[in-house]
Amino acid sequence: MMNSAAGLEWTHRLGLFALSLILLVLVLELVRRGLLKERYALLWLFTSAMGLFVGVFPGSIVLLSHLFKLQYLSLLFLISFLFLMGLVLSFTVVISRLSEKNRALTQEVALLSHALRRLEREHDRGE
Repeated sequence: MMNSAAGLEWTHRLGLFALSLILLVLVLELVRRGLLKERYALLWLFTSAMGLFVGVFPGSIVLLSHLFKLQYLSLLFLISFLFLMGLVLSFTVVISRLSEKNRALTQEVALLSHALRRLEREHDRGE
């Protein structure tokens, strides 16, 4: 039943192609509506492009599985794991930047609040 030259059955190829196409359209629509920033959409666009590539050229899975000496399912798990690690790393970088900005803004607000209270006290003494 499995076409060893292609690496995937035609139903799997069609399903992967359809899901990748849906993901591509969804990501582009989220970017268009402003719900997803372009820099965060790149990883998802890359993922959908890879799914489309494998759907059109399923021999790439066979080539990679022979190259890394892995079964198809193990290779897909490895790719999924690497994708998730990339996603976690990307979000960790974003969270780190936001944390640093939050700290700087908190300090700035505290300094401004202190300066405002000092000015209010000086103004109250002057009257």
